[in-house]
Amino acid sequence: MSSLISIVGAGPGDPELLTVKALKRIQEADCILHDALVSDEIMNLSRPGAQRVYVGKLYQDGQDQTDRQEWINQLIIELAGKGQKVVRLKSGDPMIFGRGAEEIRFCIENNLNYEVIPGVTSALGAASLYGIPLTERGKNSMVLFGTGHYCEGDFCDLESFVSVLNSGSPVIFFMGLNKLVKLANRLMDHAVSPEIKVQILSKVSQPDATTFESTLGNIEQLMANEKPPMPALVIIGKNAKKLR
Repeated sequence: MSSLISIVGAGPGDPELLTVKALKRIQEADCILHDALVSDEIMNLSRPGAQRVYVGKLYQDGQDQTDRQEWINQLIIELAGKGQKVVRLKSGDPMIFGRGAEEIRFCIENNLNYEVIPGVTSALGAASLYGIPLTERGKNSMVLFGTGHYCEGDFCDLESFVSVLNSGSPVIFFMGLNKLVKLANRLMDHAVSPEIKVQILSKVSQPDATTFESTLGNIEQLMANEKPPMPALVIIGKNAKKLR
C-alpha cells in the first residue's frame, strides 16, 4: 500500500517539545487519530483539510477499552485501504503506557506500512522542566515507572515499589492520582518512611501546569486541601526534590 501509518508520540503537551519528525508527520497527515490529552496547540499544526478523529479516553468515561481499540483498528484499516497517510497521535511516548505495542502488532498482522516516532514522556519532561533528578551520581542509579492500577485487590507491583523506594531511588506513577492516598498508606504499611518526598506535577509543560510538594505522611491532607488537577504525574523518592 502507498499509505503510511505513523504511531506518533506527541509529548506532554507543549508543541515545542515535539520531535522534528513528529511535527513533519502531523503536517503531512491526511487523517489524525488523536488521544484525549493531545493539546489543541498540537492539533492545530495539522494541515488545512486534514481529518481529525477523536479516539481517546478519559478517567471514568465509561468506555469499554477492548471495543474502543477494535474501533481504532478498524479505522486504521479503512484509512490505509484508501491510501491515506494516517497519524495515530498519542500523548507522551507510544511505548510507555500508551498501548503502542497493541497497535504495532495490529499493523504487523495486517501487513500495514507503519512506523513509530518517539515522544517525550511526561516523566522525563517533568524531571527536566522542574529540575528533579531521576538519577544522580552517588545517590541513585535507577528509576521505576509504575501505575496506580490494582491487581487482585492491591496495587500492582507494590513490593517492587517498596524495594526501589527503600533503596533510595524514585518511583514515578502514571495514572495514580485518584488512588494516591491509598497508595501512600500501603507504602507506609510496608515500612516506606512517611518523610519521603512526593512531587505531584499536574498538566506538565502546559500553560496551566501546577506543582505540589509533600511528604508521604502528609499526602491525605494535601489531597484534601489542594485537589491537584488531572492529568498528573507523581514522583516519590528520597531525593525527589526540585533543584530550582
